[in-house]
Amino acid sequence: MENERPARAVAFDPQTLRVSTHRVTDHITNPTKRIYRVRLTSGREVHVTEDHNLFTLDDHGGVTRIASEDAEGQHVMVPATLPDSPGGTGTIDLLDVLDPEETTLYASDGFGEVDWSSVPAGSRRHYKAQNSVPMDALPRTETPDQIEVAFKQSDTKLPRHLTLSPEFGWALGFYIAEGSARRKQLQVANTQREHLDRFAEFFDQYDTSLSWYENDRITKLTVCSALWSKVFRELAGSGQDKTIPECAFDWPTDVLHTLLAGLLDGDGCRRDTRDTLYTANPDLANRAAHLGTRLDLLTSVYSRERETHIPMSDVDWSGEMWAVDFRADAHKCGQYVPVPNELLREYRERAEMRMIDAAKAMGYSSKSSISNVENEEYGTVKRETLERFRDAYAETGVDTSRLDQLLDGGVRFEEVVAVEETDRVEPTYDLEVQPDGQTIENFLGGRGGIFLSNTAGLCDPGYQGQITLELSNLGAAPVALAPGMRISQLTFTELSSPAERPYGAERGSKYQDQSGPQASRIGGDREFGGEQ
Repeated sequence: MENERPARAVAFDPQTLRVSTHRVTDHITNPTKRIYRVRLTSGREVHVTEDHNLFTLDDHGGVTRIASEDAEGQHVMVPATLPDSPGGTGTIDLLDVLDPEETTLYASDGFGEVDWSSVPAGSRRHYKAQNSVPMDALPRTETPDQIEVAFKQSDTKLPRHLTLSPEFGWALGFYIAEGSARRKQLQVANTQREHLDRFAEFFDQYDTSLSWYENDRITKLTVCSALWSKVFRELAGSGQDKTIPECAFDWPTDVLHTLLAGLLDGDGCRRDTRDTLYTANPDLANRAAHLGTRLDLLTSVYSRERETHIPMSDVDWSGEMWAVDFRADAHKCGQYVPVPNELLREYRERAEMRMIDAAKAMGYSSKSSISNVENEEYGTVKRETLERFRDAYAETGVDTSRLDQLLDGGVRFEEVVAVEETDRVEPTYDLEVQPDGQTIENFLGGRGGIFLSNTAGLCDPGYQGQITLELSNLGAAPVALAPGMRISQLTFTELSSPAERPYGAERGSKYQDQSGPQASRIGGDREFGGEQ
């Protein structure tokens, strides 16, 4: 947050359940709070404050909020898929990846204004003869698009704007799963020769030097290029910490599909019902699950302690191994939905059907199948059950658009299996988003930068008068408040016996019988020099 990097927030429309992203335009730093971990059935986790809002359905199919501390056992909304990035790109600018001090730029049409002052005369003649300049001698704003880049004292060149092709995505994914990198080379090893051939074919198109080594157990391929090693290391890292780069989520969808395929071909298992990626890196597991959601796949994450022998390296390994499952259909994950029982009863009544009529229309043998759902005998039902209800009532002409949104919108539901207190106490932030340049529309006790000041934590027994509600706009944009908008709530608690010291004149209460908004009168207290 302190770096204020450009970012977008994922949100959903409560009316349509459409998932979208919006640019984060500002943020507000709050005091430190205890952090809690919310864990879902899929293995996905989110860290929140104790009073963080999660979302589920009410009896009428509307969106309702649950505080995080009350969410255990509840089915809450998660994105079924993530929208494509609106700022997506089809290339990588290698000037963002390479070190200017060790990079040479080449352009047959020249460069314009070059600062040669720091380049020795002899080297200057060499650069000019080669139609080249040191990268650090040319301002970024003056650098042409149509150039090539290379390490100094190296003949390997690449275009400044490297095309994000599906084969590039696969090669990067395979490197993340199976590769290692040194300063001047990349190396991958695998028992499947066809995977290594595919990796080699990608670099062959750039005339990159390759070296092969093979024994009885394994085949290794070395890409002999300091330039390619730098590109892959800058994007995905090296060693045990290799992971999917953050920028990848702005890449085209076809590239992301092959990136995932490269990961699975390198260190995964493919089955008829699901694919599984294995890794000892929890960050890679988390980003792979994010990638699966981005590609409209149902993902789940789990881990366990393992001891295994790695034939390729001929070493024994023990530690926590993570597995990420990818499914193209619901199977056992994400198929349950909270029961909107009142909505279903309303649809049946509009269809002018008795329970037995509805049961026959849906292929059930007894009306109890309808009664159990409408009377909320179950907390959740399968999606296919809701589809039966929808289809039966839609055939009679009932407008079942809310069920359409629940079943076909951008959200699905997962059970919260645990809410756990962590040992982290950290600053928290409120994000300001401004969809399509219009009025801020955030969730939580107001909108966007609007906060409710808790000036009166409670109304004491015996109080009479009007209550002052104070609103503060701490954001950078105006916020419109409309009549009927929900902006606060009152909670009433019944006392078991009369108050011993009721609010009022006898105890010096300052706000009794107040009319209209009143400013704070705390200055009248003795600790602030007053007499009360």
